[in-house]
Amino acid sequence: SPYVSPLVSYTDHMLYSLLYLKVRTCSCQPPPPCSHALSILKVETEMFEKYYNKMEPKDLVSHLLPDILGSSLDMGQTRARRKSKSRAAADRFIGLTVEQKNDLAQRELDETKEEIQWTKGDSERIIQNYQAVMEEADIRWADIKKAMCNFNKDIIQTISKKKGSVIASEKVLRYLEEKNHYRVSSELCIYTFNIYQAK
Repeated sequence: SPYVSPLVSYTDHMLYSLLYLKVRTCSCQPPPPCSHALSILKVETEMFEKYYNKMEPKDLVSHLLPDILGSSLDMGQTRARRKSKSRAAADRFIGLTVEQKNDLAQRELDETKEEIQWTKGDSERIIQNYQAVMEEADIRWADIKKAMCNFNKDIIQTISKKKGSVIASEKVLRYLEEKNHYRVSSELCIYTFNIYQAK
């Protein structure tokens, strides 16, 4: 009787898994002329693995179901036809079709565009936050310079003119009380605003 390969009884999915394991466990180094083709195949394989890992179980079943049904139909054919079908299945799983490659590349491109848009939006939000912080810092620095100028005019010059006088000391205390009252009022306003925003 003619020799029949044991691969004849394998389903398409089993053939693909066997081929995948064979490629993964192969440690031989390809010759230099194949390096470009190998790099292309490596990129395609990584793209396919990325797509495969993102698939939901229900999507995975829907993709494998036609192969399983096709394999069960092949089992009902003659040995010669099954042999040719198995060889064709093995050839089919060696590489992706042009349509499949195009579909995967399009999906990868769409996901990359979405990631770019998300990164762009996130970067814009970060920049806006930094701009708001810088504007607030500029406002506070202007207030500090104004307070320094007022302190120098109202307190330092008065003390230098009236050293040891009670009026100068009272003016310093009054100035400090006013500034402390202003600080407490500002903190209270900020606290009230935060409570209002949280509601």
